[in-house]
Amino acid sequence: MKLKRMAVFLIIALLVISSPVFAIDTVSTFKLMNQQNELVLSKEVSFQEGETLYDVTKKAFEIEESQGHIISINGIRSIPEKNIHWAAFVNGHFVQLSLDEVTLYANDEIVWALRDWNRLDILK
Repeated sequence: MKLKRMAVFLIIALLVISSPVFAIDTVSTFKLMNQQNELVLSKEVSFQEGETLYDVTKKAFEIEESQGHIISINGIRSIPEKNIHWAAFVNGHFVQLSLDEVTLYANDEIVWALRDWNRLDILK
């Protein structure tokens, strides 16, 4: 009888340990800024905690991509001939990783801003 209880306990423990963690639905603020650093759009976006910046942005906005780069968000286009491109910031920090490597969590503040990549103020 003890062996049977122990086996049942081990099975239940293994199921609990190996079960996937349930994602938490959350909301964060996404802002779009133009090249003059003016707010174009502020939007509360729902997602599951742990989703990537790329996936959430793609679901929340109409984006256009070229060669792995976002070139347009909600119809606001980058200006490649002037080297003005979209830059992402999470909680005030410039995203230097690939967008699908950045995990989002509750209360993160995300800013997409058009920035002149020739200037040093890209990180601001």
